[in-house]
Amino acid sequence: MKRVIGICNLHDGPDLGPLTENRPLGAVTFLGRYGLMDFALSNLSNSGIDRISVLVEKNVRAVRTHVREGQTWINNTKTGYLRLFFNEKSIGTPRFNTDISNLLTNRSYFEDETADYVLITNPFMLTSCDFRPFIDAHIASGAEASIIYKHTTKADTQYLNCGMIEVGKTGFVNKIINNSGMKKIADISLGTFVFNRDAFEKILRLSRDVSLLYGIRKMVRYCIDEKMLSLFAWEFSGFVAPILSLSDYVNQSLKLLDYSSRSQLFLDNWPVYTVTHNTPPALYGPNADVKNSFIANGCIIKGKVRNSIISRDVVIEEDTHIDNSIIFTKSVVGKGTKVNNVLADKYVRMFECHEVSGEPDCFLFIEQGAHI
Repeated sequence: MKRVIGICNLHDGPDLGPLTENRPLGAVTFLGRYGLMDFALSNLSNSGIDRISVLVEKNVRAVRTHVREGQTWINNTKTGYLRLFFNEKSIGTPRFNTDISNLLTNRSYFEDETADYVLITNPFMLTSCDFRPFIDAHIASGAEASIIYKHTTKADTQYLNCGMIEVGKTGFVNKIINNSGMKKIADISLGTFVFNRDAFEKILRLSRDVSLLYGIRKMVRYCIDEKMLSLFAWEFSGFVAPILSLSDYVNQSLKLLDYSSRSQLFLDNWPVYTVTHNTPPALYGPNADVKNSFIANGCIIKGKVRNSIISRDVVIEEDTHIDNSIIFTKSVVGKGTKVNNVLADKYVRMFECHEVSGEPDCFLFIEQGAHI
């Protein structure tokens, strides 16, 4: 029987500007009730991987608040676990605070593991992916490691700065380069790997001799260039929502309001788990008017909401009009306020204003706790 440990890697992720200043990417709210990391954790859980480690780069408290004891993603709580790992010594020096340094600092926790394989995934490529056929294909290939990739015809506008792989006729990776947007058609790494246990440990040891600044992805690229690692490529044909920038976050969020897109990410037989909250259902006032929107539990909606995402415990007062916007937890939109093309962080208060508006291609961001 295959024994696999899963790692959700919150290091080396994209910068979402003000959204990730005080929270790690994985803990950013998505669609009003999820964290971005919930999709990666659910893929591990649904694939039967019950021993999960989360590598936290910064803001450990935000991750701990979100995952709590981690039992949401563990099928067998007697033999499984979800652990948070971070590097206390390097947390204030970002250049040296890599995923590899995190793993090496916490290596004592892995020494007792009996797993044959290590699967590493990330929170910024949102998919519903069954890792079991990926692991089976890796074992059948005889490779030391394998990578999941997506074939795309939009590499000139999407997946910029991601790894672009060159796959040989035998299915093994010959080269990994940076996608600079020069080609439309490309095979793009989704940043998910599975390693044989000994190959994984070899890469960790080798990294100390190559560069203290290298993380796992850079070390894999280095090993491919130096012909030191056999890397098999496995194509994923399903839906992928890349969250690589603040504009990606907004566009992918609103795109999922459309059922045809949403049904490709949220599959009938593949639940996305998240931590529940003790809040009542949303309350709609007599004049509430809501269309094509996500409304989370705990909200009080008295006004008009269109094409928007409203997180938990948000209050929308009477005579308001919310359009094409994303409002985070426990914000309040006062009576008579018009909100359009706005991304409002938590605890925002909009009272002393008639209209708050951004542009369709440049949303107005309102920082956490701001009063307008």
